[in-house]
Formats: sequence, C-alpha cells, structure tokens
Amino acid sequence: MKILIAYYSRTGCTEKVAQSLKKNLEESGHSVDVERVKPVKEHSFLYWWHLRIIKGECDIQEPVIQDVSEYDAVLIGSPNWTRLSLPMARYLKTIKGLKYKKIGFFATTILWPTFEWFVFSAYLLDFTFNRIIEKQKGRIVYSILLSSFFKRWDFNSDYGKKEIKEFCDKIEAPIVFSKNFVLEQKERENTRLLVVLFSLFLVVSLLFQIISSAIGWQIFSWSQFLSLFIISLIAYFAIMVIMISKAEVFWGKYLAGVFSVTVWSLIIFFLTPDLGRIIILGYILILMFISFFQDSNAVIATGAAAIFVYSILFFSYPFKIFHPEIDIPIIALTTTMLVLITRNLQKNFLDLLELQEDVEESRAILEIRVRARTRELRELAESLDRQVKEKTKSLQEKIEELEKFNRLAVGRELKMIELKEEIKKLKEEVEKHKKGQ
Repeated sequence: MKILIAYYSRTGCTEKVAQSLKKNLEESGHSVDVERVKPVKEHSFLYWWHLRIIKGECDIQEPVIQDVSEYDAVLIGSPNWTRLSLPMARYLKTIKGLKYKKIGFFATTILWPTFEWFVFSAYLLDFTFNRIIEKQKGRIVYSILLSSFFKRWDFNSDYGKKEIKEFCDKIEAPIVFSKNFVLEQKERENTRLLVVLFSLFLVVSLLFQIISSAIGWQIFSWSQFLSLFIISLIAYFAIMVIMISKAEVFWGKYLAGVFSVTVWSLIIFFLTPDLGRIIILGYILILMFISFFQDSNAVIATGAAAIFVYSILFFSYPFKIFHPEIDIPIIALTTTMLVLITRNLQKNFLDLLELQEDVEESRAILEIRVRARTRELRELAESLDRQVKEKTKSLQEKIEELEKFNRLAVGRELKMIELKEEIKKLKEEVEKHKKGQ
C-alpha cells in the first residue's frame, strides 16, 4: 500500500505518534510519505484558543502534497483542541483526492484517552473531523487517541503501542464499505453520544445540586439526589462498558431508555404531588429522545418500561395527579406513533444504504475491471515494446550484415579496378619493351 501521513504538531507529541505509525507501516512493507502541516505563523496555546473561538480558521504554508489521489490510505494527525486543530482543518479543506479514500485519524490530548473519549472534549474533536471528511466523501476506518502528558497512555507505553498496532492493522485490512459497515459505525457514534450526554447530565446535575444547596433553593435532599445520581452513574458506566467492549453496542440505546424512565420516575416519586401533569410530558420527551436514534425496538422497550413504572407508581402512591386511564393510553399511543415514524425513517435509511452499497459494489467492480484492463494494456504495451526492440535488433543486425557485405563488395570492386589499372600498365610496359627490341 501507498500511505500518506499528514499531521500538525505544535509541541511535538503528535509528531512522535506520526513517526511511530510510519515505522510500523514501513516494517510491514508499505510505502509511506509524510506531510507536516505548518501554519504561516505559529502561536502560543492561548492565542490559538483565541483564534479557535473568534476566527475559527488560520492560514497554512502551501502543502507539498496537494492531491492525495495516488495514495491507498491517508492518515490524519492532530492535537485535541476540543475540536480539530485549525491548521489540520484548513489542510483537509485544501487538499484534493479524498473521495472514497480510506482515512485514519490519530490525535493526542492531555488527559487519559478513555476519559477524554467519553466527555465533551474528544467527542467534539471527533465530530468536527468526521464532518470535514464526510464533506470530502472520505471513508473513516479507525481513530485513536493517546495522551501527551501521562506516560502510561502515551505513544511509547504498552497501551500506546497496542493502540498503534491495532490502528495499523485496521488500515492494512481490506475494508468493504457495505451497509453493515455503515450501520456498525452509526451504532458506535450513537452509543458514544449517549455516553457523552450522560456524562454531561451527571456533571450538570451535581453542579446544580451544589449551587442550589448553597443558595437555599434546594429541590432535592442530598439523599434523594444521591439516589438519582447513583442510578445515572450506573447507566453511564454500563453504556461506557458496552462502548469500550466494542460488542453489541446497540444495547446502549435500550439501557439509556430504561434508565431515563427510571430516573424520571424517581423524580416523580420525590416531588409528587408538586410536579402535576408534567409527569406525562417527561415520559413523552424521553420516548422522543430515544426515537432520534432510529431504532424502533429501543422505542418499544422504553415505552414498555414507562408504562410498567407508571403503573407501579400509581398502585403504590395513588395521588390525584395520576390518571392511568388517560396517561397509559397516551404513552402507548405516543410509543406506537414514534415506532411507526422510526420504522419508516429506518426503512428509508436502510434503502439508501442498500443503494449506496450497490453503487459501492458497482464502483468496486468497475475499479477491478479498470485495473485489470490497465494491467492488460500495460502488459500488451510491454509486449509490443519487446517485439519492437526484437525487430529493431534483428533489422539492425541485417543492416550491419548488409553494410559489411557492401563494404566487402565495394572493396572488391575497387581492388578489381586497381588490378585492371595495374594490368593495363603492365601491358603498356610490355608493348614498349617489344617496340624497343
């Protein structure tokens, strides 16, 4: 394979990862070129942060490699700026030839990678990178994140070496961009988004509880809050374990729906009867949130959990705000409508994926045929070239033989003329000699 590694590194940490990737890939027999992206002017961390917020872009020096069409894979490296670094963002918008190209992404960050992947910071980094690559119609195969501060998770650690090895294996492996591949990628993105949302919820709720307690506007007692917080924390770790294990990631949506219903039901239990009719709105909003992930089964599971928990609340604490004869049909109707909408969207999405898969298959077949035809034409051209060289050599030999014969023939003729002249002279001398006698 012919591979390009393009990266931006302000402190040198991302550069070390790029060099490690280059070494691993070259040891596997691949041809690797490296492009270091350089801004027109390097800045301090604070000034880069200012540009990131205020301007959102920067100028870079003209890249040496501006068309990457000839490469089989392109690896992009960037430090984590809570988004893609400005020089790399500009570079990706400048170069050509990323369409249908196999793309790998490696980045460095300050904190340990597992933490960064599942908080807002690295999610935005990955999100901004994905959006740029999607516009260029590239195909992201794999991403890794290593620490630039903690030695235990840097490029030279056991963790880093393992991640780099897995990264290189993914790049080397033949990837078929089929419907299943796209669905798997989407499931991972959805599950990671759930982890990020749960982490934000935990942080915001903890800050809210601390501030409300400090100013005397406390809604929940600390015992009530800890009950909600622990359940949310269990959901967070459960979904994160699913994400890290990289297996059966679709379960993340089911867990998110069930735990969200559970937390909301506890809030109802703690605040009843102060909430009033807003309780039914909470269940509907949770159902709508789960439906955004376009999985009708997850919506059904969430709706069933909502009806079950609502029934338990009603029979255990039959306050006047509970109206199961109205609320349960509303939850069931909302679930049914969202299931129908979700299935329709899911079907349309799958149909598009099937069409894309057909296009990809046709393109792959066409590329194979083009490569085969190109190889045939190249072999034919080489064969014709050999034949021309052989014919030229044969003709050259014949020409040399003719020239040699011509030289011999001309030499013979000249010799005969000389002999004739000599004979003539001898005859004249004989005649003179006879007359003298």
